[in-house]
Amino acid sequence: MKVLVTGAAGFIGSHVAKALRAQGQEVVTLDAPHYASMDIARDITQPLPVVPNLDAVIHLAALSHPRQCDEKPSVAFDVNVNGTSNVLRMALASGAKKFVFSSSAHVYDIPPKYLPSDEVHPLRLNNTYTTSKILGEQLCELYYQNHGLSYTVLRLFNAYGPGQALGYFIPDMIAKAKAGGIFLKGSGTTKDWVYIDDVVRALCMAVETPFVGALNIGTGVETNLGTIAAKIAKALDPLHGAGYVGLPSEKDTRMCADAGRAKRVLGWEPTVSVMEGLNNILQAEGLEVKA
Repeated sequence: MKVLVTGAAGFIGSHVAKALRAQGQEVVTLDAPHYASMDIARDITQPLPVVPNLDAVIHLAALSHPRQCDEKPSVAFDVNVNGTSNVLRMALASGAKKFVFSSSAHVYDIPPKYLPSDEVHPLRLNNTYTTSKILGEQLCELYYQNHGLSYTVLRLFNAYGPGQALGYFIPDMIAKAKAGGIFLKGSGTTKDWVYIDDVVRALCMAVETPFVGALNIGTGVETNLGTIAAKIAKALDPLHGAGYVGLPSEKDTRMCADAGRAKRVLGWEPTVSVMEGLNNILQAEGLEVKA
């Protein structure tokens, strides 16, 4: 099978491309022109070339940080909406039979109306990022209805793992701990943390499924930010906890996935607990982790 991965230089995309190759798939990588190692170095906001003999696309390229999207809404819509339209058009012209779109649990709003949140939970256009993701999902449905291009949307909860860039919670907390201390307001906020290996496995499985629609990729387990930050601080400074101070906030929120549909459709279940995953990250940072 020949699979094109967009955003292949990113945190998730690089792992996906590696996993597909390990399975024996032919992988074509696409990313922005400054990534010289990409097979197709193109801006997805511009028309994309046909890829001969293409079987499937995993579309990960996006402006993925909500704050960045709110600061640059025109860029967010160009990349996340127009870009998705261009990738769909390329997939159709190339003869692809499957399109896998990476969406987000943020489409349920934060906090959602109920927990755990399943795929029939109402969607809410609550900011630029979530609006662009919902529109991306709808474009997939448009190409399915009008052109018969099968698609699967994966609504990812909080993906994390070694090598994740700054700007995300866990690497930011590690950087703060190394700089001398963590002060965290909002320590009671919970997330559903899903480890990179489990995310990658779901994306690879989605390429093979005939299922059309959305699937949640999460663990069904809530872990608050304070628990994560305190463990990081303790790893940096076993005696004093790296000056960690955590305070709850009136704006603390919760997130938690109902991933039952992914289990039924893909046979997918998470295999790495949040503490196991966090230990992997800390060990990759060269820190001693104690039980």
